[in-house]
This record gives sequence, structure tokens and C-alpha cells, in this order.
Amino acid sequence: MEARGRQSQRLDDIEGARARTNSELSGTLLDRVASPDPEGLALLRQAADTLSLSARGFHRTLRVARTLADLEVSPNVARHHVAEALSYRAERLGSERQAA
Repeated sequence: MEARGRQSQRLDDIEGARARTNSELSGTLLDRVASPDPEGLALLRQAADTLSLSARGFHRTLRVARTLADLEVSPNVARHHVAEALSYRAERLGSERQAA
């Protein structure tokens, strides 16, 4: 609940933002509030190439990383947030492959 409160507060501070949570952020707003540090961005770009992430997959990973940063009470998205978000993606994809 505290992380959602931080998300809502951050978005209240942005004029014209209608979203209340990270999951509702448009691509433009997501880029504004969830831009990772240089190391995190490099990791995300490398993963996008390696895993052939679509734009949607890229943004989904970034949303999860922003949420992880919120849970940690971190004002910025760092490399370790991106790495953890990517690990959840890999875990989910592995589960889907096993089910098929």
C-alpha cells in the first residue's frame, strides 16, 4: 500500500497525469518517471536485443522495475531493479514454456 501511495503522490505532482499507478502509465509518462540509471538502461537495452523484446515488453519490464524501486523507497530506477524485473520476466516465460 505504501508503494502505491508513493506512485499516486508522484503522479499527483505531474500536471495532466491521469494515471494513479505504474501499470497505468503511458509510454511518454513512463519514460519521464521510470527512466533507469545509465547502467540500468544499458542492461535493459541489452536484454531488449538479446530477448527480442517488443516495445510492449520493454515498457512492461520498465513498469515492474519502477514498482520495485517504489517498494524499496528509491526515487530512481537502478540497475538492480531492472535486473530483478528481467528475472521475473524470464521466470514467467520459463513457466509458460513448461505449460506448453
